[in-house]
Amino acid sequence: MMATPNLVLPTGRLASAADRRPKSKSLAALIDKLNAAVADVEKWSPREERLGDEFRKAAGPAPKVKGGTRSPSRIVMDGKPDIELEGGDWFYHSREAIEDDRPKVLASVDSDAERKNIEARFAALLADWDAQVAARDQRKPRGLDHAKRMLSKAHSAWSAAEDEIVNFRPRTIEEVIDLMVYAGRDEMRGVFFTPEEGQLKFMMRNIGDAIAKFHAQAR
Repeated sequence: MMATPNLVLPTGRLASAADRRPKSKSLAALIDKLNAAVADVEKWSPREERLGDEFRKAAGPAPKVKGGTRSPSRIVMDGKPDIELEGGDWFYHSREAIEDDRPKVLASVDSDAERKNIEARFAALLADWDAQVAARDQRKPRGLDHAKRMLSKAHSAWSAAEDEIVNFRPRTIEEVIDLMVYAGRDEMRGVFFTPEEGQLKFMMRNIGDAIAKFHAQAR
């Protein structure tokens, strides 16, 4: 019967090693790239949020375009009281909803005259929507669009840098150690490398391949 190995918790010395800078220049460069992207997210996120809040307060209700009027109706179910549905106006709440509805309505008619009327109606709906959006955008705080672009750019850079780390292939035993230490960090502050389980497994396969190669070379 095999003896159960004793489990040894990491010492303070090993835990502090997780904070050291990698000896691998290439891996360190990728980590620097990730940290820079994260810093940009932290820089632009509060600006975008603050300006976005200002815009929502100044602009008032979001655009909506009247699509038609719904007649009162009743839902009848066996053994249950009828449900009365009130009639009233209904609205489109996005340009995409108007565009998506157009071919559906066109498909339900046969004559050219009806198609022309529907095309004209939907053109008017889109024009109404665009006019509301243009009027609302006039109240947009200066710098909001720029902050949105920069935040999106920073998030994209963060994802790209993280992918580069996930795909990093160690070439030396030092790089294996550096990559494992970095991927294994679990302290919360200052850690922004958050790969999914599948990505971590991919990293472990790359590390295993590297170790196997080093072992074969040492024979």
